[in-house]
Amino acid sequence: MKTYMDFSSKRYLSVVYILLSIMIMTSCSSRGSLKTPGNQAQQSPPVKVIEFPTIERTVKNNVYLNNENVGSLKESELISKIMNYAATVDTKAADATLDSSTWQINRGKVGKKVNVDKTIEALFNAQEGDKIDLVVDEIMPLVTSQNLMKNIVTIGSYTTSILDKDASRVNNIKLASRKINGFKLSPGEEFSFNTIVGRRTEEKGYEDATIIVRRQGVPKKGIGVGGGICQVSSTLFNAAEACNLNIIERHKHSKTVGYVPKGKDATVNYGSYDFRFSNSRSYPIMVRTYLSSETLTVKIIENRNS
Repeated sequence: MKTYMDFSSKRYLSVVYILLSIMIMTSCSSRGSLKTPGNQAQQSPPVKVIEFPTIERTVKNNVYLNNENVGSLKESELISKIMNYAATVDTKAADATLDSSTWQINRGKVGKKVNVDKTIEALFNAQEGDKIDLVVDEIMPLVTSQNLMKNIVTIGSYTTSILDKDASRVNNIKLASRKINGFKLSPGEEFSFNTIVGRRTEEKGYEDATIIVRRQGVPKKGIGVGGGICQVSSTLFNAAEACNLNIIERHKHSKTVGYVPKGKDATVNYGSYDFRFSNSRSYPIMVRTYLSSETLTVKIIENRNS
């Protein structure tokens, strides 16, 4: 009998507990949806956000930045001061450039930029009396002179000795060398020595010097205006041949000349004998001449930056 009563009591309490839980849940739901007389749902009061004041770091006393005492400054004040310094220090990097006419390389410029974050950290880590310099980063240009220079390549070069140092002959060599120096050829274009140098006349500064002439079918030394320029055309021919350019027209002297090996010369005479070649390569090329008291050098350079 006792056992039955215990079981019944427990069952009764369970039912009461369930009914109470349902009543509590219904009550909460009803309160959440109560409406005002104006048939509007009551709004819960807004949650109040508690704001805490921001605490800024402060530099220790008597800390110097670029000899200026910035001790006791707050971080926001310090940033403003560093930015003022940066306005006078920051410079943009400048790319190196290639002169389109001469292919001379103009060097680029390294830029500067104040590293604000690193400068601030250095100041906050400083002890009283420390002197801190601005942390300045270098900004490298995207295009450097090294980038451009590695694509200006000498593809052919030849040097001959100035054996006859007669002043008139050297003068003629100098004038002809200057005419062809810096001459550029795009792929497929043709070079004509006579067209570029032009007629050799006294009006243009050319003087009488030794030439090779044929007299009664025999080659002999003679004198003529512009004597000596065949050394220029011959030196150029060997430089062009060294880089396998397409030789279109070339004539040998009737007599061996001393400044190149036999069969390696290229005689020119305005109106009759010319020296011509074309740029058979994939990039533009340029002729460069270098004359000293002892030698004449002709280089052919290629611009692979194109």
